[in-house]
Amino acid sequence: MCGIFGILCFNGAVPEEKVLKRMGQLLKHRGPDAQKIELYRSGSLSCYLGANRLKVIDLSDNANMPITNEDGNIAAVFNGEIYNFESLRQEQKNRGHNFKTRSDSEVIPHAFEDTGEACFSLFEGMFAAAIWDGLNGRLILGRDRTGKKPLFYYYDGNYFVFASELKAVLSVPFVNKKINKKKLREYFSLGFTNGPETFYENIYELPPAASLAVASEELSHIEKYWNLEFSSGKDGSRYSFEEAGSSVKDIMNRAVSKRLTSDVPLGILLSGGIDSAIITGIAASHKKGKLNTFTLGFENEKSYDERVPARQLAKHFGTNHTELSAKITDISLLEELIRYYDVPCGDPSALPTYLICRLAKNNVTVALNGDGGDEAFAGYDRFKAALLAEKLPAAVFKAGGILAKFVPASTGYYSLKKRLQRFFAPGQLEAIERHRKWISVFEEGPLARLLKGRSFEKEHDILDIYLKKAEKLPLLHKLQYVNFMTYLPGDLNVKMDRMSMANSLETRSPFLDTEVLEFAAALPPEFKIKKGISKYILREAYKDMLPKKIIGGRKHGFGIPLAAWFNGELGEYFKGILVDTVPLCVEYLDLAYIKELFLEHRKGSKDRSKELWLILQFELWLRNF
Repeated sequence: MCGIFGILCFNGAVPEEKVLKRMGQLLKHRGPDAQKIELYRSGSLSCYLGANRLKVIDLSDNANMPITNEDGNIAAVFNGEIYNFESLRQEQKNRGHNFKTRSDSEVIPHAFEDTGEACFSLFEGMFAAAIWDGLNGRLILGRDRTGKKPLFYYYDGNYFVFASELKAVLSVPFVNKKINKKKLREYFSLGFTNGPETFYENIYELPPAASLAVASEELSHIEKYWNLEFSSGKDGSRYSFEEAGSSVKDIMNRAVSKRLTSDVPLGILLSGGIDSAIITGIAASHKKGKLNTFTLGFENEKSYDERVPARQLAKHFGTNHTELSAKITDISLLEELIRYYDVPCGDPSALPTYLICRLAKNNVTVALNGDGGDEAFAGYDRFKAALLAEKLPAAVFKAGGILAKFVPASTGYYSLKKRLQRFFAPGQLEAIERHRKWISVFEEGPLARLLKGRSFEKEHDILDIYLKKAEKLPLLHKLQYVNFMTYLPGDLNVKMDRMSMANSLETRSPFLDTEVLEFAAALPPEFKIKKGISKYILREAYKDMLPKKIIGGRKHGFGIPLAAWFNGELGEYFKGILVDTVPLCVEYLDLAYIKELFLEHRKGSKDRSKELWLILQFELWLRNF
């Protein structure tokens, strides 16, 4: 795992050495073990490639990047892991290539030498790579299929700048630092933003499963090399349910096994849910000696505390288990999150993710996690809710909305009142519009109030783009596809990458393995959700390996008791910087409406914790920006 960066210069332009060193310094948390910067030339082009390395495979300095082919005319830096590097390495040896390291990075320049930009489709794993093609005077960028590893770039005709994080791009003196106001609507609506545009004008993110070439002062079109295809639901399944259950176990076994390769200590981020439990069970069957597992919980907030089921799983699989109790005592952590995110951190679960990664780093350098299980096997409650809502008559929605008013309020994770209100609030809308309301933090009316009625150059709706592409799919697969193209790369992967790398911890996600994703997408919807049970195929396949309480457990996201915290210390912090003083966000947001939302939450009339979190993070980002 590494932080990569570089500058391609046209017309003989050359940046100062301190500019490149500053970029590397800002990425040191991603790779604290070594740093290397090299200059490559071709005609009037000068290409600087740099990498900060976190040593995981081949710990020798020979494996530091940039790394080249035999002739030195192709050089590469990359961030991530290529899990099939050993098979690629053998194939390349058979074609006459020589190797000087045992690292996975060395297969990249050789693969490019043999196949050009098609090389990215050969790599199985998580990666963001930059390749200098000295033979043709080109710089090529490529990114993994699900967008686990980030890659940002800026281009102004004289320079092309790229880096693993926005802060490194922004540190370059000639990069204009302007807020991209078009992203405000998307952020306050969804709680995250999608690329290729970022929160900064003229700085872009390379999309997942794509490559980009830069040569002769021109950018080529972004080329997609992979798409996830969901089954139509009408052509049946090539497997019986029993065959599918057997196949998923074989595929998951391979996905976990290939992610256990490491020359440094490895562990697992273990929650009380089925996904990380499966990962732990498979890993325990492969790993010699005891696994290290880590979990986090919240004192006095039982509905958010997964320490008990995680402890049971650790005992079940015989792991060395470490726990952490979290509470909002150090508000400064919120400001630290922003410094690693570089954009407003819309997902509150970033905080516990940061804490558990910090805990794990005390003992290991690599950690597996259960991310992607909900994406692949339809584990989100909103998927189940969408299928249920389609079957209910309008009268039920009307009665349900009335009933919800009389249910006692609660700040717990499984708050019945909150769930009923959210489910029935959209009424008898078309399924997609109902889903849009469920996933929105600020809907159109409140959003217009928050933004003072200004559109801020309203851009295309990211959900509509992918809904149109999935319009012929069955409802579940339509929602899965949109989630895969938006929430996964825009929120989930960003959170795990930034919070793990903030602690110099490499995290690996077996459920985001290409074979796993393609297998699950090809299954019919009823294999994934059946009789109101989510991830049905997984539960059936692993019922003999996992404790019954885990198999039958309710879905539990990795969240924090946000509503309760805004009634306490976090609320006082919010009040101090957004209510009692004039905040920086007043230039963009309606301060009177912010105060109204805050008072509603403090009085208990409505849970406004999600809205307040987005506003707080936006203000903290403006201060840091």
